[in-house]
Amino acid sequence: MTTTTHWKQRPPGANWGDFGPDDQLGRLNWIDAQARVRAAREIQTGLSFALSLPLDVPRQPVLNPRRAGPVIRPSMKNGVPIFNFPLGNDTPGATDVVSDDVVTMSPQYSTQWDALGHVCSCFDAQGSGTAAPVGYNGFRVVGHQHAASDHFNGAAALSIDPMAQHGIQGRGVLIDLRHHFGDEARLVSFADIEAVIKADRIVLNKGDIVCFHTGLADIALNLSAQDDHEILKNSCCALDGNDPKLLEWITQSQVSALAADNHAVEKRNYTLKKDQGPLLPLHEHCLVKLGMPLGELWHLSILAKWLREHERHAFFLTAPPIYLRGMVGAPVNPVATV
Repeated sequence: MTTTTHWKQRPPGANWGDFGPDDQLGRLNWIDAQARVRAAREIQTGLSFALSLPLDVPRQPVLNPRRAGPVIRPSMKNGVPIFNFPLGNDTPGATDVVSDDVVTMSPQYSTQWDALGHVCSCFDAQGSGTAAPVGYNGFRVVGHQHAASDHFNGAAALSIDPMAQHGIQGRGVLIDLRHHFGDEARLVSFADIEAVIKADRIVLNKGDIVCFHTGLADIALNLSAQDDHEILKNSCCALDGNDPKLLEWITQSQVSALAADNHAVEKRNYTLKKDQGPLLPLHEHCLVKLGMPLGELWHLSILAKWLREHERHAFFLTAPPIYLRGMVGAPVNPVATV
């Protein structure tokens, strides 16, 4: 293992190197054995809430046209679909009936984690005077291809792998933006979050995973395949990544990760307000500078209702992503236990 850093200078506000020169886990390092023990104390009733949408929701691909919903089909054997297939067809007398299936989907279509390699930034990490794509801790997310074929093996660094191996179990904290601001489209600033935290008497601890409830996933879940899904583009709260005070709060809060039940946690910009900079400033701040994964399209509404009825905001969260090496985003079925 190398002991030298992958960079000569780091971006302003970045924590590169703080967890070691080869670290690819970021602020999830703060969720250690002691943090898990403390988080488990949030379990008081033993009730659990699954926080994933069905992975075919939204039922129309309107939020990101390059991502496709799942397609399920039976597996095949010698041209025959193996679904409700009597094994007696192959072995006379066998009573087994077998079904196998195959799924093709974009792993970031529905409830998912962004790995740290999902978004990088053009930055002169080597001090050479030339900016180049670089991610958290100075790593370059280079896709590696099998030399003897066209098979793409995914990211060589900053993939979902460290997150999946770590497990991601810790103290979750819900900030209920929907309760305070409703379902109208709204850019949420640091001042808004500060007001909600104060009103709901929310306490954040180092290493927490903060979940923002906006209601968008709930709206998506209740749309049929035939309904107009354009409403999802112009509804509910999204964090204002252009608010420098919000980004500073994320840094100072010492939380390990952010998740939301909306499309991207932050409101995506389609134009720049200055000559140069990120279209996704919160993604750059969290994924690139701080090593904080982002969860998107989690289904938080049922949990939010229960927590408010019981005057609570914290819970034990288990949220490991699917472990497929090389991916820069992966489905997850988070479970909150209260």
